[in-house]
Amino acid sequence: MKMNWMVWLSLTACGTPPPPAAAGPEPSKPAVPRAEPLPSASAAAGPSAAPSAEAPPAPAPDTAPREVKYVVTGGKLEVVVEGVRFKPSAKAIKLGAGWGVLLEVEGEAEDDAMHSLAKPKAGALALAAKITRKGGKVEAQTDTREGDDEDFVTPGTLAKLERRWPAKASDPPLKAGDKVELQVGLWGIGADAKSRRPLKKFFIVTMVVGKGEPRPLVAPPE
Repeated sequence: MKMNWMVWLSLTACGTPPPPAAAGPEPSKPAVPRAEPLPSASAAAGPSAAPSAEAPPAPAPDTAPREVKYVVTGGKLEVVVEGVRFKPSAKAIKLGAGWGVLLEVEGEAEDDAMHSLAKPKAGALALAAKITRKGGKVEAQTDTREGDDEDFVTPGTLAKLERRWPAKASDPPLKAGDKVELQVGLWGIGADAKSRRPLKKFFIVTMVVGKGEPRPLVAPPE
């Protein structure tokens, strides 16, 4: 086939580009990790999870608040705690040339349950004393617990607790112009030995020695 040379020259002069090469596969790009969204708390819990309707657990027996009721009837104090009604009293006792205090407490169950009292060697009553001597000198005494016995307050039976101050023969008694304040507590009270807890603020006793026989006063703790 013959081509007109004028036509061939025209095509060459226009610089018609050669046909494009066939496209090969693009070079692979490194994969970029994609952060997956964190599941929400509700999604993680699943459809069956629902807010708990259970009440919060009760406080442990050793930290739960204790209800103590103080009643003054006819000028006399009564203390109600753990289902037991206690009636404390105090009187002055002569100790040589000075004076001491005798504490007596009657306890009676107000329910049909048995109640346990911790009873160390010196008894169920715990004492802390603040003595103000004539002239202003102040002394402090605290109890030391020795032994671990048990006493009970049972329905229909009157329990009697007793304690003397000074507790030691070596401790000087009160003389004219002296004053004592006794913080009285219970070493432990509860339904049984396992649930017993101390009662630090049971009642207080104050006594001032003058010329005659002193009269101790029993009052609720401050």
